[in-house]
Amino acid sequence: MTSTSTWGRWCAEHPRTIDLALTILVLLATWTAHRIALDGNDTREVTVVGVLVTAIAAATIVFRRRYPFSALAVAVLLGVLMIALSAPPNAGTGSAAMVCLYYVASTSDRRRTFFAAASTVSSLMLVTIFLGVGNNLLQEALGLLAWLLMASFAGAEVRSRRAYLESVEARAVQAERMREDEARHRVVEERMRIARDLHDVVAHHIALVNLQVGVASHLIGKDPEKATTALRGVEETSKAALDEIRATVGVLRDAQDGDRSMKPAPGLSDLPALVDQFVSAGMEIEVRAVGSLRPLGPAVDLTAYRIIQEALVNASKHALPGAVTVSLSYEAEVLVLSVENSGTAVPSTSPPGYGLLGMKERAQAMGGEVSAGFRADGGFRVDAQLPLVSVSSGSEREES
Repeated sequence: MTSTSTWGRWCAEHPRTIDLALTILVLLATWTAHRIALDGNDTREVTVVGVLVTAIAAATIVFRRRYPFSALAVAVLLGVLMIALSAPPNAGTGSAAMVCLYYVASTSDRRRTFFAAASTVSSLMLVTIFLGVGNNLLQEALGLLAWLLMASFAGAEVRSRRAYLESVEARAVQAERMREDEARHRVVEERMRIARDLHDVVAHHIALVNLQVGVASHLIGKDPEKATTALRGVEETSKAALDEIRATVGVLRDAQDGDRSMKPAPGLSDLPALVDQFVSAGMEIEVRAVGSLRPLGPAVDLTAYRIIQEALVNASKHALPGAVTVSLSYEAEVLVLSVENSGTAVPSTSPPGYGLLGMKERAQAMGGEVSAGFRADGGFRVDAQLPLVSVSSGSEREES
């Protein structure tokens, strides 16, 4: 810490001590100025009235913090009185007014500072010129003008400097608050992304395991060979689920190791394999594509895959067996996809999940939209529109 900042803090912590010191300095300055005037053949003697008025003028400094304009007005009036009565020691009677004017200028706005300075300067100068006693009245008036202007300009500069520092500090606080808000926002977004990824991975594989176990349970007494095949599928699916969860946790724990072990993000090119998994578990799925197939951006490609994946998972969990149709339509600027099943919805006793919410969040991040609802014939339908060029500026790879 510098000596300047230490001194400034000490002054701020001991205002009464500073005011008392300034009062004593003003009294000494006034008395010194009078002695100099005596050396210059000023024959006036010190009077009780002069000493009393000078002391009261100096005492206004103590009250300038609480009553700045009142203290200045009293100091100016006493100075005018000293000059008008020619009551020594009147040399240096503007000292108290100068200190009060400095404080007013350092704490008030420009308009009030200008008014206070103009009133102080005009009052003391006019009284000095027209009512003062001596041979150098114009010189004294100009000297008084210089000191008062210097006090007002110094106070205004201190006020401007203080306002500048406060604005700099406020901007720094605002910038820090914005950085904290941005950091919190990024943390929330990352948590939501991780939640979506874990939900997609776990829900998909658990749904397949549930289907395969159901098939095995149904066939174990009728066709043990097919039941064994279904159970083998359960083993493979659960192993794949564990591998993907392990990879995701590894990415979260160590980004560098995660990058080396990370698999490419899935896309619509993996749709046949995804459909085969559900078909092998007993679902009936038809895929339809309309329009010219074209390569998609990694983010849009992944989002389309995840939406279809979640829709198939929901169809496997919440609907009785029925045909599921996956439709893809490549239009000029958007990819339109839908997943609809003809099975009757099965009442669920479990609390609502986050699958539909995750689909909507993924689509919105790409600048698209998702809608879902029951069909008139009792089935369920999920519709999505995704721009062929993603508006998201995020990473083009996803950690599996």
